[in-house]
Amino acid sequence: MTPSRKPRHRLIAGCQRCRSKFLDRPLTSTEGDGKIRDTNSPACSHCLRAGTDCDRGVNVRFRNGLDIFGNDDTLFPERDLWPYLMGPLRFVDETVIIKRLYEVEEPEHNGSTEQSRGVNNAHTTPVGVVGYHGLEQYMSPLTDDTTPMQTLCDDGRSSELELLMGTALQHTDRVTGRELQTGGLVQEQWLSFNEREAKLMRNYVENMALWADITDPHRHFEIEVPVRAMQDSVLRYAIFAFSSRHVERQKKGNEAEALQYHNHCLQLLIPILSGTGGDLTDVVLATVAILRQHEEMEYDDNQFHLTGATRIMNTVSSFGSSGGLGEAAAWLCLREDIHVSLISQKPLRTNLESFHHSDIFLRNDDFAWAARMVFLLAKVLKCAFNQMSSLEYTALQSIAQEVEDWNARKPPSFQPLRELPRGKDVSHRFPEMWMLLPVHVVGTQYYHIAKIVLAFACCPSPPLAYESFRNSRNIEKAIRYHLFMVLGLAKSNPKAENTLLTARHSLVAWGWVIRQKTDQQAAEILLREMWTRTGWDVTASIQSLREQWADEETDS
Repeated sequence: MTPSRKPRHRLIAGCQRCRSKFLDRPLTSTEGDGKIRDTNSPACSHCLRAGTDCDRGVNVRFRNGLDIFGNDDTLFPERDLWPYLMGPLRFVDETVIIKRLYEVEEPEHNGSTEQSRGVNNAHTTPVGVVGYHGLEQYMSPLTDDTTPMQTLCDDGRSSELELLMGTALQHTDRVTGRELQTGGLVQEQWLSFNEREAKLMRNYVENMALWADITDPHRHFEIEVPVRAMQDSVLRYAIFAFSSRHVERQKKGNEAEALQYHNHCLQLLIPILSGTGGDLTDVVLATVAILRQHEEMEYDDNQFHLTGATRIMNTVSSFGSSGGLGEAAAWLCLREDIHVSLISQKPLRTNLESFHHSDIFLRNDDFAWAARMVFLLAKVLKCAFNQMSSLEYTALQSIAQEVEDWNARKPPSFQPLRELPRGKDVSHRFPEMWMLLPVHVVGTQYYHIAKIVLAFACCPSPPLAYESFRNSRNIEKAIRYHLFMVLGLAKSNPKAENTLLTARHSLVAWGWVIRQKTDQQAAEILLREMWTRTGWDVTASIQSLREQWADEETDS
């Protein structure tokens, strides 16, 4: 019996005209009309005799299994051969390129140092001016025919960034109005939104702006930022990137749209940051603050936009007390700096003197009281994570007294409407406290975080081993109490969504003090709820906590 032959998979060889006959000699690229063809693709005799073009397809086969999103989990057998490389292989690390966006040089100060002050003390000291040079060393001046991306890559040192961003920026730049560049700030004519952009803007206004306006009675990020974004494209793209990340939070691997808008924003932001200090307006600071919100939700937080925000604030020191959108953005940047300081256990980067003239120290409303507590926590973090001398220890004790004074004198509206103690069930392991408004949640939550940091920083060191051990246990109990209050406030007040973010940072920093299994399960449930509602990836946080808890079980 003759074995059956395998079916022959053959490419279509005929031309568009006849697909029937072939010449014995292939038509090379130098023959015919010079069109790009496969050099091994022959011309048919009919076309040759007729004197017409032989329109033939490129002789190319396409392989299956190259779908990045559909087959990202494909396993290659060990014995299979990998494709041969056709040229040198180069890996691009875009993090270094983005970090350069915020490079500055800090000149020596003339001996002026930041002094501690109370929340009601208006005394200030001179602020050192930080020379901001931005990207001047990487960029040449823009011309009418030069795009920001082309300018960035003129000297060849940032060609990696072009490889990473160029395609996305060039092929997805949908602009419906003519861009105008005035004073270094790129603006556009009043633009209409398509359906997707309208949904992203509405989602930001209705669901995300409160995260930034939590201590702002005028709600600048909810009211003023969207209006400014109608004309300022750099601000608009920052909002779209942040909102897209939130809308698509439940769809894994679907960050392409957010990345696309983020790249658009960077393309417009780069020439602004490369200019003089006069270009650093309140819109620029608000844009970088929103980009930082987007950045800190990533799995790997590189903190580039945090570095940019703090350096802008330290360069233009008036933002912290300027009023309007500039001051609102400055308070948002300060809270973002606090988040990183809590997790890294390092001092703040922000110069707190820029806030000394803020009217929150003169007003007596609930928003001002909450902002004072934010400022007090910032002062605590500024001192607590430094190498502490006797003078700094005395200053920290003075700040601790200010924290207690705040708690004793705060308005009655900061008292919970309803308060229930912890229960035995896993869903009631944290205390329940219903607060009147989200601003009251933030003020109270920051108070308990300040108490945790002070418990570590102000603890004495007894000479005897037993006293030292007993003191450590008492400190751990105090930390656990205040941590449960932080978590309970976040869980009990669902409208104050950004308190979930603060709860997450607190768990990352001090979650190891949670010993009981039911409390650990309740903490995981809270983190997953935060992931569902905010889009913040907590996978790494949960894994880190589990490892810490497993170490404790092994030791016991």
